[in-house]
Amino acid sequence: MDFEDTPEEADFRAEVRAWLAKTAPAFSGGVGGLMRSVRSPEELAKAKQWQAQKAEARYAKIMWPKEYGGMDGTPIQNVIYAQEEAKYDVPNGPFVIGLGMCIPTVIAHGSEADRARYV
Repeated sequence: MDFEDTPEEADFRAEVRAWLAKTAPAFSGGVGGLMRSVRSPEELAKAKQWQAQKAEARYAKIMWPKEYGGMDGTPIQNVIYAQEEAKYDVPNGPFVIGLGMCIPTVIAHGSEADRARYV
């Protein structure tokens, strides 16, 4: 089994790395920020700011359709982004369930009214 990136995946990974290096605060300590929770109103505000930056770059919703603010990305692009983001101390934990499970379910199975309200 070949776990190397395809040329297209390598290009995407390079794009993500460049964006994160420019945008995310680097994590010192080597653990990364994967699923980091927030513990105060200030941390929640910071998490919302981080999420807004990701959304503007379309990294918050990689596999969502473009019409809903996503990039029509692939599951492997989502994995690549998560691998690279985990190298930084960014507060992504509060949004994982909503963006990864709840809203995609509304997009797939909700009515137009549901999508207009929740997405």
